[in-house]
Amino acid sequence: MVRVLLTGFEPFGGSEVNISMDIVNALTDTLVVEDPWSALRALSKPMNVELERLVLSVDKAGSMTVANRIASGESWDAVLHLGVCGTCTVPRLETLAADRLAMRIPDNAGRQVASAPLSGQGDRPSTVPVKHWFQSWQTDAETSTDAGAYLCNETLYRSLEANTDESIPILFLHLPPASVYPLGASLELVIQVIARMLHKPVLRVVGSLLLDERKFLVARRASHERHAGTWEFPGGKLECNETFQQAIVREIEEEFGWLVSAQSSIGTWHHELPEVTIELDVLMCEFVGVIPSFILSPRWTSHDSVEWHTYESSKALDFTGSDRQVVERLKELDLID
Repeated sequence: MVRVLLTGFEPFGGSEVNISMDIVNALTDTLVVEDPWSALRALSKPMNVELERLVLSVDKAGSMTVANRIASGESWDAVLHLGVCGTCTVPRLETLAADRLAMRIPDNAGRQVASAPLSGQGDRPSTVPVKHWFQSWQTDAETSTDAGAYLCNETLYRSLEANTDESIPILFLHLPPASVYPLGASLELVIQVIARMLHKPVLRVVGSLLLDERKFLVARRASHERHAGTWEFPGGKLECNETFQQAIVREIEEEFGWLVSAQSSIGTWHHELPEVTIELDVLMCEFVGVIPSFILSPRWTSHDSVEWHTYESSKALDFTGSDRQVVERLKELDLID
């Protein structure tokens, strides 16, 4: 059973309610969460979650509660902080804690800091790959890099600061008041966020198979890119509600300035990265009009070389991810020499 710490805040600022406290109190000590990417993963099963629920005081001691426990050696499989955002109309996933404290009103202990850094060591990003969640997630939640400068931001900052080895996924979710966003919707969203924090995302990408006289086209990742120097079938990530064909046409135009037409996928491959599982579909494609020049161009955003290869000549290349497996499949299909 995995362990998750869920925190909310007591009411503050003259209010008698706080949606984050209400959510913490509404949940039970155990949950069963489904894998949000189960349809894209070969093996998937629900997770049994032991949920520790904690209401924090709205003061300096409250902001340090989780940080102190992390510093003392406690650990969880995920930590999700909840807070209320009085001006929000949709939930916000906070991906950055700012190194600042600027309190518009006193906290519940009477502390009011006009403006000061929290540590002087700079802002701290969340340790959760939220950017990979939205490819196939139908939600009205948004990502945000502004958690404010009050207790919500301070709590997130202190937790991230204490998580020195970044071993614990830590995230803050701002919820609108229940009068704006129903309690039931917030409750369901919290469960969905916990599920995404516990399961590695599956990121769907497409690659283009461009053939000429039984040679295939591959591109080398530029020095500023992740996996620089490796070779791959040109392509990129699907956007929300895109088809494979729409995605590959868009990606090739964005990354090279080329126009292609796309047909069906010749196969699907998976490989693991630390943050994400990549699901690669490779589509048979053709250039629209004449084959373009492969001289390095300012239009190329992610690659610094493009070459035609045979099966034999490609053996000298270092391929990205599962792209070498794609080459082997092309040989099996007798599409290349």
